[in-house]
Amino acid sequence: MAIRFSKIIENDTRAGPKKKVPRREVALRKIGILDEDEVVERDTANGAGKYYEKLYKLADQVRAWVQNDEVINIALITPILDSMIEKNLTDHVYHHATFKVDEVEVMAAHAIEVTLLSIKIGVGLNYDEKQLADLAILAFLQDVGMYKIPPDILAKRGTLSNQEFKEIQRHPEISADILSRLDDNYGWLAEVALQVHERADGSGYPFGLKGEEIHDYASIIGVADVYSAMIHDRPYRERIERNRVVRAIMDSTGEAFPTWVVKAFLNQVSFFPLGSYVKLNDRSLGRVVNTDSDFPLRPTVEILNDDHGSRLQKERIVDLSEQLLLYVTGSMDEKDIT
Repeated sequence: MAIRFSKIIENDTRAGPKKKVPRREVALRKIGILDEDEVVERDTANGAGKYYEKLYKLADQVRAWVQNDEVINIALITPILDSMIEKNLTDHVYHHATFKVDEVEVMAAHAIEVTLLSIKIGVGLNYDEKQLADLAILAFLQDVGMYKIPPDILAKRGTLSNQEFKEIQRHPEISADILSRLDDNYGWLAEVALQVHERADGSGYPFGLKGEEIHDYASIIGVADVYSAMIHDRPYRERIERNRVVRAIMDSTGEAFPTWVVKAFLNQVSFFPLGSYVKLNDRSLGRVVNTDSDFPLRPTVEILNDDHGSRLQKERIVDLSEQLLLYVTGSMDEKDIT
C-alpha cells in the first residue's frame, strides 16, 4: 500500500534509530585536513567545489587501490569527510554535485552522492558528528567491490542476463573482503557493508536479512544508494525522474526500508528533490534549486518556462514558501521541457 508523504511526516512511530554502534570503537584520525593554500571559507560555492574535487580525487584513488589489490589508505579519506561535516558543508557540496558537476566517472560520482545523501539523512536523525563521520566513511567505501566486477558487464547496454546480474550481486561480499583488510579500528566496516543491499522484508541480498537484523547505517545507505542509482543514466537503462524515485521509496516504507529511515530521507531530500522539474499552478515550469524541511511541498524554484511555454531569458527564482498563491501542481521530466 502506498504511504502518503503527509502521513509519514506527521506520524513518526519512533523517536529515532536504534542506537546501534559499531562493535569496535572507531577513532577517526585527525591529521592535516587541508593545505594552508587550500583553506576555504564555510558556506561558499568555492568551498563546496573544492571539497567535491577532493572527494572525487579520493574516489578515483580508491578505485586504483582496489584494482591494484592494494590496501585502502583510509587515513587519507577520513580527514576530508570529517572536515566537511565539522564545517557543516554537506548541503553545499550536495548542491554543487547536483548543479555544477558535468561529465565524471560514474562510480566515483555515485560514491560521493551516496555519501552526501547518507550524511544528510544522518543529520535528519540528529546524529552527532562521531556518528556522521562513521556513516560517511562507510557510505564512501561500501561499494568498492564494484571495481572488481568485469567492465564489460558494467558497460553492457540492455538487459543483463541472470548470470551477469548474479555477478553484480556478488559485490557486497567482495567489498567486505576488501574492507576486512583495514586495521582493527575499521573492522566493523566490512560487516556493515555486507548489509547495504539487504531489505527489511528479507528480499535483499546476499543473506536475506530482515528488520532488526540489518544495521541502521546499512538501511540509511541503502536508501541513499537506491535514490542515487535510479536518478542517473546507466548503460542498461535511462534515468528515472527524481520525484518518481521519491514516490517509489515512499511506497517501499516498511517493506524495503524502515519507516524512520524513509521519513528522515523525505525530510532531507523533500518530495520535490533538488534538481527535479515541476509545473506550477500558473502553468509555468521550473527546476527545484532549494528545499526546506519545514515546507516540504513548497521548494524554491528557478522558473524556466513562462505560462505560455516560452523560455525565460532572465533568471527568475521563486521561494514558494513565501508565495501563498503559487504552488506546485505536479512533477515532470527534464526532456519534456522545451
